[in-house]
Amino acid sequence: MAEPLLELDQVYASYGAIESLKGVTLSVQAGEIVTLIGGNGAGKTTTLKCISGLHAVSRGSIRFDGRDLKNLPPHDIVRLGIGHSPEGRRVFARMTVAENLDLGAYIRKDKVETALDLAKVYALFPVLEQRRQQLAGTLSGGEQQMLAVGRAMMARPRLLLLDEPSLGLAPLIVQTIFQVILTLNQQGTTILLVEQNARMALKIANRGYVLETGEITMTGPASDLLVDPRVQSAYLGQ
Repeated sequence: MAEPLLELDQVYASYGAIESLKGVTLSVQAGEIVTLIGGNGAGKTTTLKCISGLHAVSRGSIRFDGRDLKNLPPHDIVRLGIGHSPEGRRVFARMTVAENLDLGAYIRKDKVETALDLAKVYALFPVLEQRRQQLAGTLSGGEQQMLAVGRAMMARPRLLLLDEPSLGLAPLIVQTIFQVILTLNQQGTTILLVEQNARMALKIANRGYVLETGEITMTGPASDLLVDPRVQSAYLGQ
């Protein structure tokens, strides 16, 4: 097997005296969708924040395409090819849809290619093009989630970190978001997906990890985890 695109090795992280990650080890191969599932407070969001440089790693290593990310600032990690769509969407409410998407491309100088990527975002999310001059804060929750994903894509990431993209959305919008995740992956973007809707996440992922109180407790092909009685009992409501 080729060297992983992303590799976490024994990663520890803390919030004050509370240790939130306790030796997390995981990998993502280029071209995969890998999902990280677990309950509230398991450390899923912290894991993504450590990868994107938004939270300090106290021990362990994070490597992307063979390069150590430790101590790199977030904007340099974006330049290396990692995009992050955060939990809670975090759009810039007082800026328009178009301005939010422009901010996603702030590191880029290739205007022609950037314009092509903007067209791709609008093709994936036609409603964003319709609302491009609307303030982001006035969008529905589903539209804000689409904008958060589109903004992350404007940096043309090789790896996209998605944190709870379906949280709080109507079922029809959830279906749309998951179809877009599949489309992005088919277009060549590797995806690490944190998602409480474990059933849908495992249905589209290649592999999965189960995170409990800061530790990886299970891993395997997503199809195996989907039918594992322990996963069904804890996360699938069966």
